[in-house]
Amino acid sequence: MKNIFIHIFFLILGFTSCRSTKSIAENKAKKPDQFAIFQVKSLKAINLEEELTFADEVVLTYSLTAVDENNKVVQVANGSWGVESMKKGQVALSEKFKIIEMQIPLKGKILSSVVLTEIDDYQKAQSTVKKINEFGGLGKIPAMFITLGEFETPLAIVFASLQAAGIGLKAVEKFDQDDLLGQSTFDLDVSSLSSSQKKYPINLIFEGEHLRNKFRYELNYELKIIEKSSNH
Repeated sequence: MKNIFIHIFFLILGFTSCRSTKSIAENKAKKPDQFAIFQVKSLKAINLEEELTFADEVVLTYSLTAVDENNKVVQVANGSWGVESMKKGQVALSEKFKIIEMQIPLKGKILSSVVLTEIDDYQKAQSTVKKINEFGGLGKIPAMFITLGEFETPLAIVFASLQAAGIGLKAVEKFDQDDLLGQSTFDLDVSSLSSSQKKYPINLIFEGEHLRNKFRYELNYELKIIEKSSNH
């Protein structure tokens, strides 16, 4: 009888050990989710569009867009800053800009798009910026499953992202009627992500000429890749 109990004891011990080993293996196999964090570092006014008033009233609107392997938009996150009166040589630093983030899809890519505009109607633009920051900054809002190929410019991508987040067309089309100072989109393919590189600095120069005034702005922002456990 004693041998029977010893045999049962070792069977239970072995079963428990197998379950523990399996649990540990499952935890190791399950990778944490990856997130992209968008943060503006600085915006500098080097030359102005409005030389007569010695200041530009500007708005910076930006978005993160997740695109799956079929080139369909699946998630969006949006932020905006302004309306700010920028004088020549003035610099707006990171603490003034809202940070946005979103989960990176397993396949596909992340797009970071920025649009800088000079505003004519201060009050309407200020209202739009407030609405974007209140309702458009949630990275887990499902988009309309639109095809990215329908939007050929960064401005169009930002508009689509805002509409997908529930910001009305009438609100965002206002920016299209103002002076475009610059636009850009940075593509980050999921397959190119590596364990060694976690930060992607993007340095941009927006310049041009309007009514004989040559404007020039310098924008620096960063994409940072972090991991979060799904248990949290």
